[in-house]
Amino acid sequence: MANIKATKKGANMAKILLVEDDRTIGEILSLYLGKQHEVVLVDDGIEAAKIVKEDNFDLLLLDLMLPGLTGETLAQLASLKGIPFIIVTAKNSEEDILNGLKLGAIDYITKPFSPRILVAKVENFFSRDSKTSKLNFHLNERELVTDKKKVYLTPIEAKLINFMLKNRGSICKREELLSIAWEGKRSERIVDATIKNLRKKLEGSGIKIKTVVGLGYTIEESEIIN
Repeated sequence: MANIKATKKGANMAKILLVEDDRTIGEILSLYLGKQHEVVLVDDGIEAAKIVKEDNFDLLLLDLMLPGLTGETLAQLASLKGIPFIIVTAKNSEEDILNGLKLGAIDYITKPFSPRILVAKVENFFSRDSKTSKLNFHLNERELVTDKKKVYLTPIEAKLINFMLKNRGSICKREELLSIAWEGKRSERIVDATIKNLRKKLEGSGIKIKTVVGLGYTIEESEIIN
């Protein structure tokens, strides 16, 4: 049976999903991270996938060797939802690390490791993310606020821009956007039409969605870095 534990939720805390099947490691990391953030600890891959689908997180800390479902599958699911993730695992070969980074991990930490170092990496990520973005994005309110403009979005537009902003600097493929916003039930033409309308709304906001011919769209890092 999956074990789920959550720290107290507080104002201005980041929300972190920690997926770790080693109870001792999970409890220690929850203790360290819980001083600054809300932490949800899960020890089972299937339960973690369910939580990722149903809830929103600012960061995923992910072991790769899990019961129920592999960490690699969870990493792909996190990428589809636009959730940044750090891999924390005993798989430490060069090939393992390269494969993890190819999945889109922002960092790859091998066991054994110091909890203080992991916490420092997490804080560096949140600090860098807050300093490089000029945006406050409220997905529930379907409202995008920049220092230049406030934009009201449809639910579909909100899903698309949320995913693209979390993956800024990377190419967001049409099939990814189709899966995020329409669960893959429409043709890719609907993606192009919606992006066209979204571009019009974003005019004057300082955010530009650029076309990557044959692949999809991207928002470059340089567009929103202070």
